[in-house]
Formats: sequence, structure tokens, C-alpha cells
Amino acid sequence: MIRFRSLKTKIILSVVLVVVVIEGVFLYLNIRSLSQQMIEKTEEEAFNLSETIRLSIRYAMIKDRRDEYQRIIDDVAQRKGIVEVRIFNKAGEITVSSDRTKVGTVVDMKAEACYGCHREGEARVLLPSDSKTRIYHTEDKKRLLGLINPIYNEPSCFPCHPRTINVLGVLDTMVTLEEFDKERAQLYNRMMLSGVVSVVVLSLLLGLLFTRFVERPINRLLAATKRAAEGDLDQTVRIKSHDELGELSDSFNHMILELKRSRDAIEGWTQTLEKRVEERTHELQQVQNQLIRAGKMAALGELAAGVAHEINNPLTGVLTFSSLILKKMDEAHPWRRDMENIVQQTTRCRNIVKALLDFARQRKPDKRETDLHQLIDRTLDLLENQARFQNVKINKEYRDDLPRLSIDGDQIQQVFMNILINAADAMGDHGGTLTIRTAVLDGMVEIAFADTGCGIPQEHLSKVFTPFFTTKETGKGTGLGLAISYVIVQGHGGDIEVESEVGKGATFRVKLPIEISEREAGKGS
Repeated sequence: MIRFRSLKTKIILSVVLVVVVIEGVFLYLNIRSLSQQMIEKTEEEAFNLSETIRLSIRYAMIKDRRDEYQRIIDDVAQRKGIVEVRIFNKAGEITVSSDRTKVGTVVDMKAEACYGCHREGEARVLLPSDSKTRIYHTEDKKRLLGLINPIYNEPSCFPCHPRTINVLGVLDTMVTLEEFDKERAQLYNRMMLSGVVSVVVLSLLLGLLFTRFVERPINRLLAATKRAAEGDLDQTVRIKSHDELGELSDSFNHMILELKRSRDAIEGWTQTLEKRVEERTHELQQVQNQLIRAGKMAALGELAAGVAHEINNPLTGVLTFSSLILKKMDEAHPWRRDMENIVQQTTRCRNIVKALLDFARQRKPDKRETDLHQLIDRTLDLLENQARFQNVKINKEYRDDLPRLSIDGDQIQQVFMNILINAADAMGDHGGTLTIRTAVLDGMVEIAFADTGCGIPQEHLSKVFTPFFTTKETGKGTGLGLAISYVIVQGHGGDIEVESEVGKGATFRVKLPIEISEREAGKGS
């Protein structure tokens, strides 16, 4: 289907229109030129015929043999294409004619045959060539070519005609142009047909060439552009041409490549930005959680201090007097068992109150340069003889060049002890493996404690550092160990994290900042 708005149709129609105009002008000029040549040839033939007739009848006219030159004129008139041959004198009277009915008649001076000589009012002796011929139409619309050939008064004519007369008469030959018109019409038809055929062939060739070298490359570029607009940048357009379309395809491919690079860069930046936003959001969430936890701990610390202070004195009295009564009782006393239970539970309450006081009265760290590996080893020495550690295998993965830290050794040892005891309790009587790793990451020393115990459920991970929260059985834990550890690590400018999966164990990571002591700074300078 032809699309009249397409570039191909517009160009082809424009070219065809120009070709038609040029062909039309060419045909017009060519036909006009050929017609002029043909009419000139016909006039030349007519003139030669007229001159032949004039020379043929000259002798008969000198001898005044009218029958003879009448016969010559009749014979000539029998030729194909000759309409009439006649001779009229200076007065315009027809003296001889192939049409004998016109002999004796007078021709009007304004007639076509006389106009060449008498159009200016006076007869002209010498006529130019273009004035000797005339083309006119008969009553039945046929075209005729008339040629007048003056018969001059020559010396051989002086015996019969006065010397003062220059022109004795005119030989008028009329030739039909019917064959000429037919030939010209055939020529016109042939040239028109050739023009139409050439326009059709040119249009087809132009259409094929335009489709091959212009339309197809443009359609490929257009389709690629639409796909690129839809987001498909993984494409190229290959047009093997050393013209503007080839340059356009190269420019398009370069543009697609740059767009792809820009898109990849934007996607990369977007991913990086999303990652950074996630990291910052996670950091802010951690800070928020730390602030909330610190607020809770501060409030709990104040509450614990007040409660412990109020409970400690009465509790001490109860424990003292119950212990004295227990010492005075006999082994067989019926209340001895109850009294032992009172002393045991009172002692447990005193330990809880002591832990509350320790939690509420956290002192400022007394920082000194400490070898962290030695501190871990001393902590293990204190715990390894306990029953809970008997079936625990301890793996040490220490970093060799771990820097010395400026910390409060006693407080950090308490942190390590709380984490190690919780790990041993999580592995239970069957034991397991406890791995201790040290490393330096992002300006922090990281101590990781990984056990193979029962693990911590996901919903409890956010609560492990909350005071009084514990997953141990009732009576086996106060829920203050990790809370105190968290406060101690925060007081050192560090952080403590936990990762766990139920059935695979838990990993506690203690992160402490690396602080350069004044002595090390002096050595460096």
C-alpha cells in the first residue's frame, strides 16, 4: 500500500513530476523541431516540383503552345499529393489550371495565393523564400501547402511581351499535407509513448534504488530508534555505505553506546546510592537502637540503684540472722531444711542486688595499655576449671600483629567472662567448640567468640542486651551479664554485636577502638 506521507513517495513523486515536466518540454521542442524540419523538407520538395514544372513548360510557353503545357500540368497534377497546379497572369486571371473549371476566373488580390506579393498594396517583384509558401485549410478542414513561383519576363519572352513588364504571371502549386500530418501524428504518438514508458521505467528504477539504498536503511534506523526509545540499548545498526546514511548509522551507534554507558553509570550510581542509603539507614537504626537501649539502661540503672539501696540493708539483716539460726540448729531439727532454703534464696537475692548495684554504679574506665591476647588467656585460666567448660574445646585464632589497646582490663575481662560463660551454658553438658578470633577491621580491634551451642532465636536477638532478659532457666541467670557488658563496651567507645542461627550456635563480636598512646605518638614523631 502506498503511503503518500512517506519520504519515499514524496521524493519519487517529486522526481517523477520534474521528469514529466522535462520530458514534456523536451517532447514539445523535439516535435516542434522535427515538424519544422519536415515542413521545410516538404516545402523544398514542393519548390523543386514547382521549379521543374516551370522549366518544363518554359519552352512550350515561349512557343505559345498552350495545349502542350496544359498537358504537362495535367500530368504533374496526377502525382500523389498534388492537389492543383495553376498559372495566373499579372491581372490575377487563371490562364492554365489542372482544374479546368477554374480557367478564366480571377483570383482576389487578398487571397492566400496573392497575399505574399500584394500584402503591402503594390506587387513585389522579388519574393523571399518564406513569402513563396503558405499553409491554409480547405472547407473540409484539410491542410494544404501552396507555393507560388513567379514567371519572370526573360529576353526569350520579349518578342511577345513588352520589356517593361517584369513578371508575366505566377505558377501556383498546391500540395496536400495529409501525409505530413499523419506522419507527424505518428511521431507525436511514438514520442509520447516513449516518454510515458521512460517515466514509468524511471519511476520503477528510482523506487527500487530508493528502497535499496535509502528506505531500508532509514527503516532500520527508525526501528532501532523506536526500540531505543523503549529502553533497548543493546543494539547496533550496520549500514555498509560510504555516504550520509552510513555516517548517520555510525553516529546512531555511537549515540546508543554513549547512552548505554550513561545508563549503566546511572544504574551503578543508583545502586551505590541505594547501598549507601541502606548503610546509612542501618547505621542510623543502630544508633537509634543504641540510644534507646542507653536510655532504657540509664532509667533502669537509676531504678536499680534505688531499689538495691532500699533492699540491700533489710536483705543483709535477714541473711545474717537466718545464717546464725541455721548454725544453731541441729541436723535433725525439722525446720533446718526450710532454713537452708531461706539462706540459699536470700544469698541469691543478695547476688542479684549486688549485680544491680554494679550495673547502676558503672565507674569510668581506668584505661591502660593492655595486651588483649594475654587478657583473654587470663580470663580462660579463671574459667577452664569450672564444670561447664570440661567438655568445651577452645580454638584460638589470634592475629599476630594485634596492637596493644588502651582499655580498662578489669572491665573488659568482665565482658569476656560473661560472653564465655553464656557460650559454655549454651553448649550444655555435651560440650562443643568455642572459637576465639582477633582481627583489625576499619580502625577497630574485633574479638569474635563463636560457639556451637543451641543458638538464639531470631526474635530474641534484639533483646539480648536488655537488662533482666535471659533465655536460661529460672534461677540460672539474672539477665544482667550482657547488659553490663554492653554498657562497659559502650563506655570504651566500642560496640558489641551478635549473630546467631538456631541449632548452629552464636557469635558475639566485641569491637574496641585503636587508640594511640602518648608514648607511641612520641616514638612516631
